[in-house]
Amino acid sequence: MSAAEPAPPNVNPEPLPATPEPQASGWVPEGSGWRGAVSIYGWFAGVHGTAGVRGHDTGIHIPFSDLFHYLKGIVPIGVEADKGRFVMPIDYLWIKLGDDKALPITDFGQTSINAHFTESILTPKVGYRIVNGEHLKLDALAGIRYWYLSQNLTLEPAGLGFTKSANWVDGLGGARFILPLGEKAAVTIAGDAGGGGANLDYQVIGLLTYQLTKHLGLGLGWRYLDVDYRQSNHQFIWDVAQSGALAGLYFNFGGKPPVPPSASCSASPTEVLEGEPVKVTATGSNFNPKHPITYAWTGNGGKLSGANIQTATIDTTGMAGDFAKGILGKTTSYTAGATLTDPKEKKNNTASCTANYTVNPRPVHPPVVSCSASPSALAVNQSGTVTMTASSPDNRPLTYTWASTGGQFSGSGTSGTLVATNADAGNTITVTGTATDDRQLTTSCTASVTVPAVQKVAEVEDWGECTFEKNPKKPWRVDNCCYDVLDKLALRIQQMPNGKVAIVGYNDQTEVVNAETIGSQRAVNIKYYMTTDELGPKVDPTRLEPRKGGAKGKVAHFYFVPQGATLTTEESVTVDETAVQGQSRNAPSSTKKRK
Repeated sequence: MSAAEPAPPNVNPEPLPATPEPQASGWVPEGSGWRGAVSIYGWFAGVHGTAGVRGHDTGIHIPFSDLFHYLKGIVPIGVEADKGRFVMPIDYLWIKLGDDKALPITDFGQTSINAHFTESILTPKVGYRIVNGEHLKLDALAGIRYWYLSQNLTLEPAGLGFTKSANWVDGLGGARFILPLGEKAAVTIAGDAGGGGANLDYQVIGLLTYQLTKHLGLGLGWRYLDVDYRQSNHQFIWDVAQSGALAGLYFNFGGKPPVPPSASCSASPTEVLEGEPVKVTATGSNFNPKHPITYAWTGNGGKLSGANIQTATIDTTGMAGDFAKGILGKTTSYTAGATLTDPKEKKNNTASCTANYTVNPRPVHPPVVSCSASPSALAVNQSGTVTMTASSPDNRPLTYTWASTGGQFSGSGTSGTLVATNADAGNTITVTGTATDDRQLTTSCTASVTVPAVQKVAEVEDWGECTFEKNPKKPWRVDNCCYDVLDKLALRIQQMPNGKVAIVGYNDQTEVVNAETIGSQRAVNIKYYMTTDELGPKVDPTRLEPRKGGAKGKVAHFYFVPQGATLTTEESVTVDETAVQGQSRNAPSSTKKRK
C-alpha cells in the first residue's frame, strides 16, 4: 500500500432519517417526545488528491476496489436524536489501513515501505427544521468536524521509521433537504462546508431511504467529502477528496406511544321543530392527513342523506308525531353516529363518535273561522247568504259542515243559502259553520238572522152611536138619549189602554140650522161631556178625536181606532177644536141621569 493511501471517510455524515416529524394537523404516526435513530453503514469510496509526511508527499488516485484490500478495521456509526423541530445528528468513523508492499521510493536507497494509517472523524451537529411541509422538509444545521490522522512509515531494508499524527477541528454550517416519496420512501440531499484547522472542509451527500418495518429502514446513496489540511511547516499534508456509494441500515426508537385516532361529532342545530333539517358533522383527529377517510353514518330516527361524507343531513319529518295518524306529538331526543376509517392503515385506523339532537313537535293550531250573514234580517220567504271564512295556521286541508236552528238551509263548502219560513216569524235563526282539518281539529262560528213577526193589520172597530132626537131647538146638545151610551163608552175606553175613539158627528139633510157645523158641534159636545163636564165620566182628552161626517142623520158614531190603525171606513175630517167650542149638556137632563 502506498504511503499516500488515505483511510476511507465517514460513510454517514448525516444519520439516516428517523421517524417522520409530527404533522401540523396533529397526526403523530409514531408518537412524540424524544426520538432517536442508530445507523450502521458502509461507504464504498475511492480517493484522489495529495498526502505527505515530513516533506514527502505524493499524488494519489485509488478506487475503492483497490483500497478495500488494505482494510484492517472499521467502526462506522451514526446517531440522531430529535424532538419536535429540533434535530441533532452525530456521525463517527474509525478506520485502520495497512500494507507492506514494495514501493518505488528512491530516497535513502530504500526499496519498500511498511505503512499503517489510522483515521477518526467525529461530526456532531445541531439543527432546526425550518420547513416541515408535506412535500418538503428543510433543516438548517451547524456543528464541527473533528479529525484525527496518524501515519506510520517504515523504510526497508534500513528499518528507518517515520511517525506523524495530526488532529484538528473545523467549524461547519449546512442544510439538509428531505423530499418524501410517499409513506415509506424519501430522498435526502445534505451538504455542509467550513474550515478552521483545515483550509477547507466540505461534503455533499444524497440518500434514498425506505422504511422496511416500523423500526427498521434501508438507505442507499452517494457521498463526496473534500478536505485540505496542511501544517504550516508542511510536515503533514492531507488534501484529498473521497467519493463513492454508501449503504446502511438504520433503526428508529423512542417517542411516546402512538396516539390512536379519535373523532368528534356535532349536530347543528341541536334542537329543531319537526320537519326542519339537522346537519351532523364528524371531525377526525390523529388520522394520517395524506390518507382519504371514509365516513359511515347511522341514526335512530329520521332519514339520513349522503353517504361517505363528512357532513350528513337528517330529514326530521314525522319524528315528533303525526296528528294525521292519531299519534300525539312529543319532544324526543335522537342520536346520530359516525364511524371514520382510514382504509390504508392496517391497525389503529378507526374512530367513532355520536351527536345528540332534539326534535320538538310543531305548535298545533286549530282552524280559524268567522261567519257572516247577508242580510242579517229576513222576512218570511225571503232568502239570504251565510258565508264562512276559514283558514288553517298550519296549512292543513279543511272540510266544512253547516247546521241551522231554523229556516231552510242549503249549501256546501264555505257558503250556503237560508230561506225564512212562517215558523221562524218572530224568532232568530242561528246558523253554525264548522271547519275541520285532517287532524280532526275543529273550530265553529255562528251567524244570526232575525225574522220579524208578521204584523196583523189593525182594524177599526164600530162601537155604536147615539142620537140627537129629543131637543129640536138645540139638536147638537147631548141629551138623555146619549147619557147611558156615553157612560158605557167611557168605561170601555178605560179598559183599552191603547188606541183612540173617533167621534164622527153627522147631520140630517132636513136640518137647516147650522147645517155646515152641526155635525162638528155634536162631536165636540160629546168630547166635552166625557172630559170636561163635572157630572160626566172622565176620559183622557187625547184619546178622543172629534170628526165631522156627512149627511147621514141626527147621530154621532163611535169608532175605536187601535194604535197603528187608520180610520178609513168613513169619510170624515178632523174638527178644529179651536174653532168649534164644546158646550155643556142640557141642564134639565142631568137630573134624570142621576136617578
